This record gives sequence, C-alpha cells and structure tokens, in this order.
Amino acid sequence: MTTNDTVAVFDVGGTHARSAVLDGDDRLHDLAVRTAPSWASCPGEGAAALHRRLVDLIVADARRLARRHAVSAVGVSLGVAIDARTGMTVGSGPLWGDGAGHRFDTAGALREAAPEFRWTVANDVTATAVALAAQPDAQNLRRLAAVVVGSGIGLRTIEVGTGRVPTDADTGLQGEIGHLPAEFRIGTREIVLPCDCGATGHLSSYASGRGIDRILRLLAAEGTPWLAADASLTSQFAEAVAGGEQGARAVLEAVTRPLAHALLSVLSTDAEIDRVVLTGGVAAGLGGDYLECLIARMDAAGLYGRPGSLADRIQVAPPGAEPALRGAGRLARSGAVGARSWTVPGDNPKSYSVVMAPDMLASGRSRLREAAGLGTHGAARRLVVADKRVWELYGDALTDALTAGAGNVALETLVLDVDESSKSLAAVSDLVDAFDRFGLLRRSEPVIAVGGGVLLDLVSFTASVYRRGAPYVKVPTTLLGMIDAGIGVKTAINYGGNKSRLGTYSRPSRVVIDPGFLRTLDPREYRCGLGESVKIALVADAALFDLLDTHSRALAAGTPDPQVESEVIERSIAAMLGELVGNLCEDRLERLADIGHSFSGALEMRLRPALLHGEAVAIDLAVTVMLSRNRGLLPPAVADRIIRVLADLGLPMTHREMTLDLLVEALANTSLHRDGRQRLPLLQDIGRAVFVDDVTEAELGEALAALQARQWQVVS
Repeated sequence: MTTNDTVAVFDVGGTHARSAVLDGDDRLHDLAVRTAPSWASCPGEGAAALHRRLVDLIVADARRLARRHAVSAVGVSLGVAIDARTGMTVGSGPLWGDGAGHRFDTAGALREAAPEFRWTVANDVTATAVALAAQPDAQNLRRLAAVVVGSGIGLRTIEVGTGRVPTDADTGLQGEIGHLPAEFRIGTREIVLPCDCGATGHLSSYASGRGIDRILRLLAAEGTPWLAADASLTSQFAEAVAGGEQGARAVLEAVTRPLAHALLSVLSTDAEIDRVVLTGGVAAGLGGDYLECLIARMDAAGLYGRPGSLADRIQVAPPGAEPALRGAGRLARSGAVGARSWTVPGDNPKSYSVVMAPDMLASGRSRLREAAGLGTHGAARRLVVADKRVWELYGDALTDALTAGAGNVALETLVLDVDESSKSLAAVSDLVDAFDRFGLLRRSEPVIAVGGGVLLDLVSFTASVYRRGAPYVKVPTTLLGMIDAGIGVKTAINYGGNKSRLGTYSRPSRVVIDPGFLRTLDPREYRCGLGESVKIALVADAALFDLLDTHSRALAAGTPDPQVESEVIERSIAAMLGELVGNLCEDRLERLADIGHSFSGALEMRLRPALLHGEAVAIDLAVTVMLSRNRGLLPPAVADRIIRVLADLGLPMTHREMTLDLLVEALANTSLHRDGRQRLPLLQDIGRAVFVDDVTEAELGEALAALQARQWQVVS
C-alpha cells in the first residue's frame, strides 16, 4: 500500500461521515463511520460554525490516515450542491439546513487548513456516478444515472465513455431533483411536509431518509399500531415492510411514488440513459422491497414507447460497494495529475470544454479521439495542423492516439515551422489552400491544431473565416498555450507591424490539455508561460501567486514537482476562465485579464525576436507594478515581492532597447483598442485591481526609471 494511487477518501452526508484509504487495487482500508457535523447533530450552530466543524473533522482524520498510510492526495465526497465551474458550495439542506451562509469554498478551506495534501472535492452524487461508470459491466453503456437517496436526494448523469458529467452553463449544477415540487398522499390522505432547505412539498420532503422519518414520526404520534414511539422508527418500518404489513407497504408505495415520477421524467428526456443505479441509506436499508416497489410505481405510471417492466434499467448498488468513497478516490487520483475540465458558456449561447487529459498519448486513453469526434465505427478522416518540432517528437504518438490503430481513420498532416512572423495574411492564405486541397467538410471534420500559441492562433483564425467558420480542436503544447492562448475564443494574426491587429471571436469544439508535452518544452518558452500565470494570479488568484512564489526556483528551472505544476496549470486555467466567462467577446472593455497586455504587444513586435510574448508580458507587469506603487495604490512591500517573484521565475523586468517613447506609443495604441480610453488595470494588492484612464507620460518615465535603477534581470 505504498503506491502513488493510494489516497484518503471521505464521504460526508447529512447523517454520517465515512472515511477510509483506497489503495491501488481499489480496496478500502481503515473504514470509519462518524456522525456528520450537521444542523441535526449540532443544533443551534450556524452555517459558519458547521463549515468549521466539517473542515476540522476531515483534516484531523486525513492526518490520522496519512500517519498510517502513504497518502498525499485526499478525495472528498460531500452531500452538498457544488458549482462545477467554480468549486463553490451552493447549498446543503441536509448538512446546513435552511438559512443564509451556505456559499462556502470547501476545497479552499481544506487547502488552507492542510496544505500538505492535494485536495479534490466533489458532490457526493458526482463521485458516485464516477465510480459506477468505471465498473466493467458499465463499459458498454452510453450514459448512466446515479441516484443517491439518503438524508437528501440527488441525481447525476455521466457519459460513460468520456467520464463527463454535464452541468448547467449558468449554475454549474445538475440533477438537484430533491428540490423539485412533489405531491404526497398515503391512500387518499394528502400530507404537506417541509424539506431541509426550508421549503415545503419537495421530493426530499417525502422520499429522502429525513422525509421518511418525518412521515413515520407523524404516523407514530397518531398511534399507528406497527410503530412504537420509543423505538427506532426506520428499523420498525423496514421490519414491517419485510413482514408484509399492509400499512407499511402503503407508506412504501407513497414514498416511492414521487421519486418514480421524477425518474420517469429523467428517462423520457434523456434517451441515452441506459442504466439508473440507486445508492444511499434508504435504498440499502429497505433492500429489495424498495427497488421492487419503485419499479412497480414506474411501470404503473408508464413510459411512452417503453411498455412493460423497467427492471432491466433500474438497479440498487450492492451492499458495501461504497461508490461515493471509491468515486472520491478516483477523482483524487486524476486530480493529483491534473485531470480537471471546465465548461465555458458561450455568448451565442454555445459552450465548449477545456479538458485536462494527462498522459493522453502514453496511456491510450480516448480523450483526443473523443475530442476530435472519432468514434469506433465508420470511416473518418481528419486534417492535423502541427508544429514541426512537436510533430518530430510526438507525431507517431499523436497518430496512434487519433487512430487507435484502426484502419477506419485517415489522417492528413500539415507540419508548419512557425514563429511570431508566421501570423500573417500570407500564412492564412496558404492554410486556406491546404483546407481546399483536403476538401474540408464544413461541419463534420474538425481541424486538429497541435502546437503553441502562434500555431493555435493561426489555425483558429483561419478556421473561423473559412466558409464562415469551420470546427477545430486545439491541443496546446506550450505552457502559455495551455493557460492563456489556447483556452479562450479570441483568434488573431498580425498585420502592418501590429500584433493581433486582425482577429475574430470563434469558439473551438474542444481544448485538450496534456501537461506531458511540457517535458520537452524549451526552458525559455516554459518561463514565458509562467509570465502568463503570474499575470492572472495578480488579479484573480492570490493563492496561485503564493504557489508561484513558493516554488519559483524549481519552476524557473523547469523541474517543478508534478503536483505543483499541475496545480499551477489548473489554477491558472480556472482563474483565466473565471475572468473570461460572461464576457467572451469583450462586450465590456474593462477586463482584469488585460493586465500585462497594455504595453507588451508593442514591445514584442518592436523588439522581436529578442523578446518573446511571455517576456513582454512580464515587462508589462513590472511597469504596471511600478505605476501602481508610485501612485500609492500598491504597498511598496507588495510591489517588491511581485518584482522578486518575476525575477525568481527567470523573467525580465526591462529591456535595453525599451524607451519612454515606446511605452507612450504602446499605451496610445492600446487606448484605441479599448475604444479611446486607457482602461489600464493597476494593482491595489495581489488579487485586487482598479482601472484608471489618466496615466501620464511623466508617470511612465518614473516607472521606467525605477525599473532600470533596480538592475533586475534584463534581456539583451
């Protein structure tokens, strides 16, 4: 049990908190069950106090398990609604009840309390779905629905082949069926009961464990003969059901009917769900009687076009399966090497996915084939446009990953030797000719672009204007491409000596990111990517800046701990997309993500090839820091720290040929780009900025002089 796959796992619901260690053979060890810190077990405590109790319980037990086993990653499954876009907890009736203060950055609090672990936090139904979809007997399914019936009720669908759990583009949620309205009757008697969330008449009000307990307490108080108020009501209910007690069977039919109707709605609207699996204390405690009654209620209501029994599609997870713990473990393992994904809602309102796919070439995983729209049946062909150096190193592996050794996929490869000068109208014309020679179909044959930011810009711009828009997949192979150039919707080429003067907004079909490409990246290019990471950290993620600071020397040398590198990439992507989402097409011109891009474009174009993009961004940041410091917005100690971190990362602060005239010209050009105003982001602290429109030539001169006087690292 010393394998790197060994992880600590937790499953915390409204009633119980389970913990264990999951080893490399998917066996659970040291399973412990405790009372969950909830409004029910800790009466009178508010949400904030319960948040602290939750973090304290998990951290203490994780450290206990770490003393006994070689674990550095922890997976946590929580019975809460989690916004999959941000990781922020939205609410949890079973844990925190009704009231304010539910929004909580659980993962952030755990990382702060125990930074020695790599934390992955997921909704309990999501974790359950991940584990169930990984079972051998599920591999031929298209989509699976996991339903947890415990203190509350939740549902998640998962695409078995890709492992993707679709979520709402605006809320990051899916399957919160426990809070759907429901009517409840026992016989002809209608009953209205509260839900843990504070509302009344929800599905969870009646069909969850807490709901069933409320019903039993009501019946016991009324003197129901098969219920004794001084004994466990749920045990008596289960025994009465198993014994054939008619009153208990009537209650069972009543509590399964609302869930049966909800599941029928799910199955009728998503025709690709091949299996529904029930887990949780209610289904497990009532056993076969529960499943039999639920299916009978579903059959009685009927599913149009599907007469007869639904028994072949509905199952209950076997006893002891612990899918939430196992799913938390699988997510922790993948999270430890950076297997996250983000869904980016578009303004049109189409969306696209940015997917972490570590080791996708070495492991034979299907992420790249799936992203390219290549199935297992039917002939297909794809045009791959790849950077020359990347294709020399990875061409065979990329070919194998796309074709999977099958003869039904035909690849044509266009290999380009590119640099910043390649982003030109002439290069676009050449690429259009290549599209024509290939006979590119307009919608069904996405172009696959593999390379750094220059190649991705060139291909995405050309695809966006070819026949008014052809689909394309981006596979960034540089750090800068992975965290900046490759993940947004802006495409551009240079024109008239100006950087990115011609461009479009065009969403990719998908962005697939494998950090494995970085192992062969030129060290200087790697440091350029770090410049973009610093940029977004300064305005959107102070914890990311701390991470870059702590590990700056190893990052600058290109030898970081893989988990550190993975976290840098993931946090950079999440922070960048957090700034872009909702303003993808720049309807608002005050953009925090523009920091580092007020002077850098002109610097890069005027001083190339001596200055690379990420280096120009670093110089821009240094100028911005000095402007912020000199205005009294940014404390001197914070300014010094930022400059030091840039230097420790091997990035320049100035350039021998950078002049005041060049800075003035750059800001004037940028103001035109920002509709006549500077809209210049200046820093107030790490993670906090303000926009200004009145930076003067004198201020720029003072900032430049301050940088030159410091004698920081200079690119010659």
